Amino acid sequence: MPRLLVVLAFVGCISVAKSLSPEASEIATKHAIPYQANLRIEVIDSDIRYCAGTLISPNYVLTAANCGDGASKILVDMGVDDVENRQEPTWRTYLGDAFIAHPLYNKSTGYHDIGLIHLFEPAEINDAIQLVTLPDHRYKNLAGKMARISGWGNVNASTDLDHRLLRYADIPIGSHSNCLPQFPYPNFAQLCPAQSDSYFQTYDFGAPLMLKDVQIGIATATSFDNGIETNPQIYTRVDPYLSWIMNNTDVTIEQQKDHRLAVH
Repeated sequence: MPRLLVVLAFVGCISVAKSLSPEASEIATKHAIPYQANLRIEVIDSDIRYCAGTLISPNYVLTAANCGDGASKILVDMGVDDVENRQEPTWRTYLGDAFIAHPLYNKSTGYHDIGLIHLFEPAEINDAIQLVTLPDHRYKNLAGKMARISGWGNVNASTDLDHRLLRYADIPIGSHSNCLPQFPYPNFAQLCPAQSDSYFQTYDFGAPLMLKDVQIGIATATSFDNGIETNPQIYTRVDPYLSWIMNNTDVTIEQQKDHRLAVH
């Protein structure tokens, strides 16, 4: 099964599960999501952790803060279609030489679960590797919008080819009431999907949630039912953190003047 990643953030534990269900997702057209990164993270005294992220400049990747927790080495794969085929001609691997978690990130609550990876050398920009578009304003109300989550899921070399390819699913964004009861205290910088048959899963934490062509969220937390991911799930919103992103990277965003939701 393919690999979409999540952690039960409010409980503070990481659980490996299966994938973005093939029955509730579609195979992405090759390199149609060229900003998506596959992260291979070596963790001290632990197995390799797999996460996802997005290329926001040739020098920086946006992901979840929990992905970098305890990391001793981060490899960033770009231009990937089949996540188990490193011989793909478009595949490029970059070393992450610095990880920046938001200073207010709280593992217990899951608040401010957003992080940045600096690349040792700039990523090549080509047809298979592109920059994601970030918001240029604060969204007043996202409930009811349809958004898209993408990822590879938990696969290995023996997995069927179709399940090793990048997949996506369209999900409806809900209100904070959709976070209940597992996540009783969502804040303004978090999103929950309405009921859906599609769930992100445990090997693509940091995966992008897209509204049309703009990244509005980062996959960060999930509920489980008998060890399988289910709703409610949590995404960190991107728009409250635009100033923080610009202050800690070389990214420039022409923002509109509404700063009511800013988190620096």
